[in-house]
Amino acid sequence: MATYYDVIYPPSGTILLDGGLNNKFEKAIISDNESSDVLNCIFSNGAAETRKGSSKLNSNTVGTFVFDGLYTRRDDEGAETMVAFAGGSMRAWNGTTFSTISSAQSVFTAGQRVGTAQYQNNMFIGNGGIIPMKWNGSDFTRHGVYPATMSASFVSVNTTGTMASGSYNYKFSYVNSYSVEGDVGSASTTYIASGSATIRITDIPVAPQSFGVNSRRVYRSDAGASYKLITTISDNTTTTFDDGVGITPGATAPTDSGVPPRFKICLYHQNRLFCDDIDNPNYVWYSNLGEPFTFASTNFFKVGDASSDLVKGLEIYDNSIVVLCETSQWINYMPSTSASDWEQVKVRSSYGTKSPFGSFNYDNKVCFPATQNSKFVGFAAISGNTIEPSATLLTVSSAGSDLLSDRIEPDIFDVQESYIGKISSMVYKNKAYIAVTYGSGATTNNRIYLFDFSISNLSKKQKFSWCPWSGLNPAQFTIYDGKIYYASSTTDGFVYQLETTTYNDNSSAINSYIYTKEFSGRAGQENLIKDFRKIRILCDLAGAFYMKITWKVDSDKGVGQTKNVSLDPGSSLWNTLTWGSGTWGGGQNQYEFEVSLGQTFGKRIQFKFDNQNTADQRFKVHRISFTYNIRGTT
Repeated sequence: MATYYDVIYPPSGTILLDGGLNNKFEKAIISDNESSDVLNCIFSNGAAETRKGSSKLNSNTVGTFVFDGLYTRRDDEGAETMVAFAGGSMRAWNGTTFSTISSAQSVFTAGQRVGTAQYQNNMFIGNGGIIPMKWNGSDFTRHGVYPATMSASFVSVNTTGTMASGSYNYKFSYVNSYSVEGDVGSASTTYIASGSATIRITDIPVAPQSFGVNSRRVYRSDAGASYKLITTISDNTTTTFDDGVGITPGATAPTDSGVPPRFKICLYHQNRLFCDDIDNPNYVWYSNLGEPFTFASTNFFKVGDASSDLVKGLEIYDNSIVVLCETSQWINYMPSTSASDWEQVKVRSSYGTKSPFGSFNYDNKVCFPATQNSKFVGFAAISGNTIEPSATLLTVSSAGSDLLSDRIEPDIFDVQESYIGKISSMVYKNKAYIAVTYGSGATTNNRIYLFDFSISNLSKKQKFSWCPWSGLNPAQFTIYDGKIYYASSTTDGFVYQLETTTYNDNSSAINSYIYTKEFSGRAGQENLIKDFRKIRILCDLAGAFYMKITWKVDSDKGVGQTKNVSLDPGSSLWNTLTWGSGTWGGGQNQYEFEVSLGQTFGKRIQFKFDNQNTADQRFKVHRISFTYNIRGTT
């Protein structure tokens, strides 16, 4: 017998709200747990709730600069230092403020993003137009070991030495504080010895402090022979050396211990550094095996082309390097540390990227901001499931289409095309935080899209969820002391902590709300008119304030009907009890409200829950259900 009164939806179980935003498809046909409109929420264990707040880290601004980078250096003992780049300088967080690092003032190109990688207790740093640098927590010096500049001259000390008559030339090399030697510089002028002699070399080149040189090596060529090591000078100050008695030539002078290219992006993998090259934009360079300071002249591979398909991003995928270009992606498969064993596989995809800092790893995939025909179209993910590289299995993951962001396509088209190069991403606690420039006229990153790929959603209808966050301006994220921070994309000069214990953004209100889908009732009753009677809501009793509930029918454009429900837990909040008037006791953590919907009829109904855009007010809705009566077809 058909039921017409007190029909409960859903007929079994309840409606969870963890599906995230889906504003591409009609709100009457999306999944029950999805939202047609949501802002500043997170989803966990089936519930939708207000996101946590943010607060300034530094009380004193670093200046009226847009940040060009924010990173955390971790030393070999696990100690951390947050470093920020702004106005062309590098600054370190000392626990109270950001202090400029010695020798790192006005080194970088202001307004251009900085890329870093970490290896062997060093942070390696580049931002395209400069010689790459390194910082070990105290010394800020050049990344590579550069050839010595020739300045030596010669004096014959005596005629009783053992140097044979003949022509002699000298070359010098620098050795850094990690005992890594660079290439020798150009040859000296020729010294002609007549008879036995000792040759005093004067004006031996001394490296500037910024070169990070600890010692120098002297090489000699006899009568046109190859250059051989004759001594090591164990400092960077001595300027003379006597070449004479008892010196036996040793190792041949290095000729292919090159310096890194001028790079914008860099990463560490399999005991090497990999980086791009602004002077050869379809090259990916890699350092010599086991040390990050020298780059042989053959240590590169080409991808894309040098005109329209340039290298834009690098990511690690299993034991491979993913190279993201403007119109293609490549995987450099690395079965061993020997470059001769590496293979390049072109990913079968129609997408490219223009976002060097927007890619991230999740769930054994590489996600990146995707472009097609030079237009930003969303977020795609590269995945593979075999050890051997295969163009068939290296595919772009799909979620209704080739794009992970298919369900939020209307939002994607509102991301500002001119600023997709500034997209920045960070993974934290099984969620990706993606900062974009959103909305007409916007010129800085002003919105975060939370991409939640955790396994905490109970409905299991989606593998991930999306939610936009407003009121935030991240240029770049970092993880420091187990917390997530971002540097501002505005000129306020502040770094902010996300996910604080408060529910305000540096005292400003968080506008948090979620709209459900439009529910049309049980199967077979979609086209019937219903009297919607009441909704049951299980939610947290979050504090002495109200959550507003709104409901509309049949896609009504009006404000709908509203009702406030008190989220007061029924006792004084901790540390707020007033003796003689307050209520002492534990109160309740959750409550299931039953709210009358009054005289509400139609074919479909939609609900909204919000915190009334008020600082320090929040909601957490765990589940809902509603009842209705059947009116008929008219």
